[in-house]
Amino acid sequence: MCGIAGWLGPSASHAPADLPRHAQDLQDAIAQRGPDATGCWQEHSSVGPFALLLHSRLAIQDLSSAGHQPMVSACGRCVLVFNGEIYNQHALRSELEAEGHHFRSSSDTEVLLELLARQGEAALLRLRGMYAFCLWDRQHRSALMARDPYGIKPLYLWHGPEGDLLFASEVRALLASGLIEQRLDSQALAGFLETGSVPEPLTLVAGVRSLPPGHSGTWQNGHWTQRRQWRPNYAPVSVGLPVPEGDAAQRTRQALENSVQAHLISDVPVGLFLSGGLDSGALLALAPPALTTLSIGFEQQGFDESPRAAQLAQYFGARHVPLQLDAAAAAELLPGFLAAIDQPSVDGFNTYCVSALARAEGLKVVLSGLGGDELFGGYPSFRAIPRLLRLHRALGPGRSSVARLLSRRRTHRARRLAAYLSGPGNVEAAHRCQRGLFAQDEVRLLLQHWQIDTPAHVFAPPPADLDVLPAGACPTLADQIAWLESSRYMGPQLLRDSDTYSMAHGLELRLPLVDAQLLGELSTIPALQRLAPGKGLLQRAVPELLQAVSLERKRGFAFPFQSWFEQTGSPLRPGQGTLVLPSTPADMDLRPWARRWALIVLRYWLSRHLGLVLG
Repeated sequence: MCGIAGWLGPSASHAPADLPRHAQDLQDAIAQRGPDATGCWQEHSSVGPFALLLHSRLAIQDLSSAGHQPMVSACGRCVLVFNGEIYNQHALRSELEAEGHHFRSSSDTEVLLELLARQGEAALLRLRGMYAFCLWDRQHRSALMARDPYGIKPLYLWHGPEGDLLFASEVRALLASGLIEQRLDSQALAGFLETGSVPEPLTLVAGVRSLPPGHSGTWQNGHWTQRRQWRPNYAPVSVGLPVPEGDAAQRTRQALENSVQAHLISDVPVGLFLSGGLDSGALLALAPPALTTLSIGFEQQGFDESPRAAQLAQYFGARHVPLQLDAAAAAELLPGFLAAIDQPSVDGFNTYCVSALARAEGLKVVLSGLGGDELFGGYPSFRAIPRLLRLHRALGPGRSSVARLLSRRRTHRARRLAAYLSGPGNVEAAHRCQRGLFAQDEVRLLLQHWQIDTPAHVFAPPPADLDVLPAGACPTLADQIAWLESSRYMGPQLLRDSDTYSMAHGLELRLPLVDAQLLGELSTIPALQRLAPGKGLLQRAVPELLQAVSLERKRGFAFPFQSWFEQTGSPLRPGQGTLVLPSTPADMDLRPWARRWALIVLRYWLSRHLGLVLG
């Protein structure tokens, strides 16, 4: 796990005289992601392209200098900077050794480097892991970049007018280079206001895009080509006959055990974020004993699930470390959290807080149960979206009248429902209604109030096939919801936040339930069983959880922001310190805490990174 950055140019004549200063600025901007070592490699001549590759290392596998990056292949032809982990590196290493390669290190970086040097892009579908990398081919003067199937590891790109390409693990690093204009992308801003996160592949910086999850790209002589390497496929089994319950549970158990075991590969101790629910509890049940588990607790009734987490930890023999948070403790952590934001969202503070706890305990690697709701149908959206679709059909021609009545109520729920009823009523629109933050008419009002141009295409889909799947890939409605939750909610919000705020503490976060091989194995079980209410398949696969603790009243993990915002004398009341709300239209409904929080972090980020003050 690391930070990577680099600069590729079609001609050495385009490289500025102060290239070392820009390189140092980039290096400094990714330093927090890899506190153990830094590396720089560059190549340029009087003619032809130049390449600059930078790396900040968090040493997890092979802690020696043999694992440092940028790493040059044994043949000397390829140079790699890589962020992530390859969990099947031992199997791949054995294959390469059988072909005659003699390894200099025990790191997965060298395995990836030699595999790519021999097989090129064909190697990508053989990788089990999370990754973002740039491989420079010195012979062809070209670069191959790729990102893992779900986009757990980030990779941001900026294409210059002369064919230059800057890349980095964080948007802030690209801004720190001093080579990019600090200009707002209004389409990305609208997407943030509508959904609570910046939709892939957009960023709030005009001209900066992410390489979409599951994609690769090639740069050569200033030309960039991009391809999709992976997409999920639930067909055709998920519409077939049910699998016997015992077989489905056994198949799920085996797949989960394999994923957990793969994600434990490490030369340093591994911990676990334990919420007290099914997902992280299942990881604890399937992992070796004596893990260090970490959880967050609150004094507010209805939010504190730390006793359940402690009970699970005791049952499975873990060393448990709780963090008790009240408004005052949260306020102390807030400045560091705001400073760590790479792209704002309505989430992420929980990951920042528990990551700080993990690092204070001396951990460098932790597992998380993120992804279980998408994999096993745990979100309310699996029930709410079918209801919305039925409502749209049932109202028929009367939808427009109902929408007009709802829009007059001016509440956030009414306006989102009105926008949905005024539209096509497909599953994507229902998902936006269920997951949305501000309705589209509210977004327009906010942009107008802030005097930000609102182009006609502002609500157009992002320019990528990120979540467009071929017909039949998601054969059931439940499968479609699962993929929308994965690609439009988990990806741009949960995964991005988890990477940013764990790496802010030099901590590697691993996600055994966000794994393409695991999904491939479980997709052979029909959606009716795999996504059954209550995560029934997961409960049957890991029955010891129900012996350890009662999970009947488990609610989704949440911070008590609403009460913290409204308590008299609370240090987290909006308007105090850095918690400044931008100006908004007088009739804008800001009662839900998520709306206020989103506007607070947005105002902070735009002011700090783009010099833009909202209202």
